[in-house]
Amino acid sequence: MGIIDRFEEEYLAVSSERASVRELLELFVGAVLFVLGASALAYYLLGRWIALWIAAALVVVFGITLLSQAYWAVTGREDYER
Repeated sequence: MGIIDRFEEEYLAVSSERASVRELLELFVGAVLFVLGASALAYYLLGRWIALWIAAALVVVFGITLLSQAYWAVTGREDYER
């Protein structure tokens, strides 16, 4: 068994479980902290307008991620078991 097979098995093991409210909250807090940090760094290095664009893009990306994780937390991941 190669390293890629191990990563695939671990990914499927984690992905097939339902996310708990705690995990969703951790994802949310991490996303907020990341957006704030990235925006502050972009503001310092690139200016206000670019920092706002970066923050908006990250909010969209993390918003989609949170919505998809919440959806899979409610419905489960039976599709991975097939």
